[in-house]
Amino acid sequence: MTTVDATWARPRLRAAVVLGPGQWRGEKLVHHVKDGETGWYYRVGPREHFLLSRMDGTRTLDDLAAEYAATYRRRLGPENWQQLFGMLHRRQLLADATDPETIAHLTASAAEGAAKARRGPLSARWPLFDPDRLFNRLLPRLGPLFSWWFVLPALLAVLAVTGYVAVHLPDLIKGVGGGHRPLAAIVAAVVTTWAIVFLHECAHGLTCRHFGGRVTEIGVMWRFPLLAPYCKVDDIVLFTPRRRVATAFAGVFVSMLALVPFAAIRIWVGPGALRDLAGTMLLFGTATAALNLVPFLRLDGYHMLSHALNLADLRADTYRFWGRLLRGGPAAVAGYRRRDRLIYTGYGVASAVFAVTVLTLLVRFWYVSLAGWLGSGWAVAVLLAEALLLLGFAGYLARRRSAAGGDASAAGTATNQAGSARPSRQ
Repeated sequence: MTTVDATWARPRLRAAVVLGPGQWRGEKLVHHVKDGETGWYYRVGPREHFLLSRMDGTRTLDDLAAEYAATYRRRLGPENWQQLFGMLHRRQLLADATDPETIAHLTASAAEGAAKARRGPLSARWPLFDPDRLFNRLLPRLGPLFSWWFVLPALLAVLAVTGYVAVHLPDLIKGVGGGHRPLAAIVAAVVTTWAIVFLHECAHGLTCRHFGGRVTEIGVMWRFPLLAPYCKVDDIVLFTPRRRVATAFAGVFVSMLALVPFAAIRIWVGPGALRDLAGTMLLFGTATAALNLVPFLRLDGYHMLSHALNLADLRADTYRFWGRLLRGGPAAVAGYRRRDRLIYTGYGVASAVFAVTVLTLLVRFWYVSLAGWLGSGWAVAVLLAEALLLLGFAGYLARRRSAAGGDASAAGTATNQAGSARPSRQ
């Protein structure tokens, strides 16, 4: 029997293929499958995952069919196997049954898709370097930092800093708002802030690497209206929910931990430039961390909530849930789990309240400012013009996103459940 014949008789996935746990996406449970050689991430249903997880070269097709029938009370027919192995062949996921040209094409298409995802009118990414080798050198030295012996005391220190900022908030605001700041102090604050943000992103990457993932990029990201470092941790989809939450929280945790020395400086150092810098870093550092934890913005807090609930994309799925509910009523969402119906309903209502509140405050502030400069009539005219421009831009983005969604590639599956494929885009 040739190697290829043995591969099909006792199928075995390539060593670079990694299977992730299930996540809920709307009504369906999906699993991510990573091909580390080509850079592609695929989504499959639980039945496909069941079969793929058992393709280790020790089981025959009859063995797989028997285990499948015992679990799902259904036997796989020839057409099911044909669909499954057709997908495995197209994606080159089986060991000893690969074609170098197809592998090269898949690798190039994944890189091209990731490059396209970096460009957009409101966001863009510019990779600077691959940190995997650096993180591999650092992790053995930083291993103790991931133990509870360090994490628990560090959490207490972070809570102490948060309490200190809350108690002294009026003094901190007064100190930042009062007096002239020399250029050197402003530059020091900006450089220190960027250093902390860089540590924030490295914390995401190191935590991802600690849990066995690979980190492929550190760079600079433009997300309107901010420019900041980023760290790409696509492998987070392969972790358990608890590890995904820890990876998402690591950035805020390190950002707040970096404020502990500034709290000590402000407590023990007398009046002067150093104490002023410490107060500035405490105020803006804590405010930034709090903003990061708001679950209605696509920042760390949002991802932590999604991961804790084991939902693939809480906001997108909430929009989809409410769209179906408003168009078709309760019957249209009857296929969702009761737990998820409650989550999507509550998150949708809370998101709307948050958005309306923030929008009302912004419009009120901007109207008062414009009225003071131009008069109330012109202020209303400017606000209306801006609203029309924003609506037009929102429509453009919606059409752009819809067109991009139509280009998503899909892979056939063996059990009539939609399996899809995508390059690294997180």
